[in-house]
Amino acid sequence: MLNKLSAIGACAGCGVRVLDPDTGVIHARSTKGYAVTIGLVRCGRIWFCPECSASIRRGRTEELMTAALRHLAAGGTLAVVTLTARHNHTTELARLSDALWGAPMLDKAGAPVLDKSGRPRRVPGAYQRMLTDPAFYGRPEAINRWTRKDGTECASVRPAEDGIRHRIGYIGMARASEVTRSQKNGWHPHMGCLAFLGATVEGTPANGSLVEDGYFEPTEEDLTAWEDWLRADWAETLRQADPKFKPSTECNEVGCKCQGKGHGVMIQIIKSPDAKALIEYLTKVQDGKPETETNRPSADDVRADLDATKGAALETVNASSKTGRGRRSMTPFQMLYRLWDIEVAGTDPRQAEGYGRVAQLRAWWAEYEAAMAGRRAIEWTRGLRRHLGMTGDDSEERDLQYVYEQQQPDDLTGGVVMTPDAHATVTKADAEMDVRAIVEAEAYDSAADLVAGLGGRRSHVRVATGEELAEVKEALYARVLARREELDRQAKDADRDADRAEAKHERRRQRQDAERQRAKLDAHTTERDAFLAAVRANNAARQDEIAESMARFRGTA
Repeated sequence: MLNKLSAIGACAGCGVRVLDPDTGVIHARSTKGYAVTIGLVRCGRIWFCPECSASIRRGRTEELMTAALRHLAAGGTLAVVTLTARHNHTTELARLSDALWGAPMLDKAGAPVLDKSGRPRRVPGAYQRMLTDPAFYGRPEAINRWTRKDGTECASVRPAEDGIRHRIGYIGMARASEVTRSQKNGWHPHMGCLAFLGATVEGTPANGSLVEDGYFEPTEEDLTAWEDWLRADWAETLRQADPKFKPSTECNEVGCKCQGKGHGVMIQIIKSPDAKALIEYLTKVQDGKPETETNRPSADDVRADLDATKGAALETVNASSKTGRGRRSMTPFQMLYRLWDIEVAGTDPRQAEGYGRVAQLRAWWAEYEAAMAGRRAIEWTRGLRRHLGMTGDDSEERDLQYVYEQQQPDDLTGGVVMTPDAHATVTKADAEMDVRAIVEAEAYDSAADLVAGLGGRRSHVRVATGEELAEVKEALYARVLARREELDRQAKDADRDADRAEAKHERRRQRQDAERQRAKLDAHTTERDAFLAAVRANNAARQDEIAESMARFRGTA
């Protein structure tokens, strides 16, 4: 459904385009019994592709778990922060997303405003303002200098001021964002954040360094002050963006999980490495499919996990495994599943999971793509990875690496290799799930029958043993690596040629500037010589006049 529906080129071709035409596509069964597909180009779009999203979030989850447990083991504290905004069925997803996460800065003509490095500037959202507010971040020392009218130089010093972050030992935050849509209240973008607390930083979190043996336990008083400030700041910042977005700061609902504090901000604390089981549950990754009654943990199970660890709930770090509430709420991926059920499987819309007519679902997906394209779903604040001894970054390139890394499964027991034409026959008929069922049942000979029945050629499907697939896979990766190295070499050559062309252009420009300067100098010299010559001629004529006058004077005398 994503291939057919998406307006993003990479998503339209994800899992359709063949990575290496000489190899084709491998459909195989792993030693653990699950079916895998190897040899297809992937989009790496965490917001839009269910399969890529599952791989990316799985990799990001492992990274975040490592960092969290490392911080706890060192003596730090984690705070799980859930941030939401008020919304209803008329709320535009793009406007609310801009208020939460910022938007590109545009000039009067609507063109992006660039910074000195040529990168687009952004108007900060509530999340960015929260991290930089002086009450939280503090103020550095500032020196103001001025000159009086009498020429006296004066200066005043505003001493550095600690913010709340100093008191709670804040060193950074990891943010995981997601979007759902409910039948009653429309779009619901929100985020779960993991704040790393209880450590002393020399300098700023972005550029400073952790003080050795500087871990401490923030006091309840300081944590409460942080929570109270955050609630007020979050609500006010969203109110300034649009009064409709301001979340509640109090609640009278009996038994509500906000405990009467309002629904915009929830903070809960994890202080012990014993909370590993909780973190694993909170960041678990499934296969990108909607949860079913057999794989969805019950509310009682969740509550038991939370009570057992005396921790707190991070709403999610994995949007691909979250499900809506039956017919009342959906994740964007569930929109794709509902469309599949109705348009491909022929399910009665009244029986298909989720809600909405086909036209509505298509419109909602288009709105979702337009609003979320270019945004990061999971992001760490600057310096946090370095403080925790972690490598990597939040780039889309790293996301794509996670996708391809997780396409290298366990050893294969057997399967089939399809040519690009056979694979195209399968995808055009929406028969990928049929191929998967054949592989899982190890009925490999049936794959050729399937392709032939769909109008393809039986000879374009080859059954292979696990050993043969290992050789095919190795050859595939070798060719892809060689092609990637060749592309990198070409890119470097292109960059070098561009640098040479730029240098040549710069030398030409410098020569032209020098020639213009010389021409100006020559013209100035010529003009000066002409002027001096005129002055000398004028002086000579004047001297002649003086000599004649003196001669006449002497003759008269």
